[in-house]
Amino acid sequence: MTTSPELPTDIQPTTADSPVSAPEAAPRSRVGRGFLCLFGLLNFGMYLTVLMPALFSLPYKVQDLDPAGKTVSLGLVASIGAMVSLVAGPTAGVLSDRTRSRWGRRRPWLLGGIVIALLGSSVVAIAPNLGIVILGWVIVALGGAGTSAAVTPIVAERVPEQQRGTVGAIVGVATQLAGVLGYTIGGLLTGSLLLLFLLPWLLFGALAIAWVMAIGEEAVEVPRNTLREMFALMVFNPRKQRDFSLAWIGKLLMQVSLAFLTTYQLYFLGDRLGFTPEEAGQKLALVGGIGILVTMTFAVVSGMLSDKLGRRKVFIVVSSALAAVGMVLMAATDGFGLFLAAVLCILGSAGMFGSVDVAMASDLVPNRAQAGRWMTIYNLAATLPTALAPLMGSVLLTLGSTAGTNYTALFGVGAAVAASTGAVTLLVRGVR
Repeated sequence: MTTSPELPTDIQPTTADSPVSAPEAAPRSRVGRGFLCLFGLLNFGMYLTVLMPALFSLPYKVQDLDPAGKTVSLGLVASIGAMVSLVAGPTAGVLSDRTRSRWGRRRPWLLGGIVIALLGSSVVAIAPNLGIVILGWVIVALGGAGTSAAVTPIVAERVPEQQRGTVGAIVGVATQLAGVLGYTIGGLLTGSLLLLFLLPWLLFGALAIAWVMAIGEEAVEVPRNTLREMFALMVFNPRKQRDFSLAWIGKLLMQVSLAFLTTYQLYFLGDRLGFTPEEAGQKLALVGGIGILVTMTFAVVSGMLSDKLGRRKVFIVVSSALAAVGMVLMAATDGFGLFLAAVLCILGSAGMFGSVDVAMASDLVPNRAQAGRWMTIYNLAATLPTALAPLMGSVLLTLGSTAGTNYTALFGVGAAVAASTGAVTLLVRGVR
């Protein structure tokens, strides 16, 4: 079938979907600008649902309910939600690989997950106490597992290797833009908690519908496994998949480091620099507005160079070093100017890392017919830190500080963890 160069080969009427065999080899047909644009918007919507609660909405809600014990309470809520995701994420990934539907494997999980998450977000918004917040956040985690299972395999399944760095750059820009708007929208919607929590999912829902309507998904013939066989696919031998495991560990370490900042920066601006939550939201929006230029530059340049040079590891190593520098600056911050410099370093690092790490992981997927399984497992390296960082942070913040404000210890450890990412990545052999 011939297509216009303006559109990807994947764009076709959804009624034209037809069963084909699951692909074992890497995709070879280049995707077009229509695919890239819609995929970038889809990722923007998905990451807005992740980052807006992580950066502003959830900390704001927890501080409103428990101002004295906010750091410990936030850690509890975030950790429980993350642990639910650790189980639900791989489960959704395995089940989505084997979903038989006239809509395909991924689309039912995408739209169904959004509906579930909307319900959970409503519960969090109106929760009168911490227990109800936890209940709602668990529901959100279940819905998010479904959407992640639908979106994360797309690069490995449908994007050829020579375009993955470029796609990674688009995803990196979308992620950082979602973070910036998360700050901005959060600061504007503090008067309506219901809208504060629902808006990201409503926007993601609209973008998901646009994706489903425009991008055809091939229906594949899948084996009829038992439940035991399906869940057994969530376990793999790290020795046999050495490179994939090392990439997973590297992502885990980087995300733990970054999560120290994203989890506690709202409280940091209040505890160390003296801003109110509303003022902190405005300051974060300002930082994000400047930072998006830095992030976009690092993401786009790194992604395109990675594809052109055929190299991934050097960009991961440099990004880990840059993150470590930013964390050291955060530990020493005593004013807004130094805070701005530290965050810009970290945002540049995140842009570079985000544009290349998905490309590297997609290159290392052991079996592309099970891309949902492997990329969902890989995505756990981004989910697990949302449990580890609050738990570690609540301990580090209380070292020598009864008020739980030892941010020097928190970001000092964050610097060491970020630097470890580069050391682990150098051990990967399957990519350059």
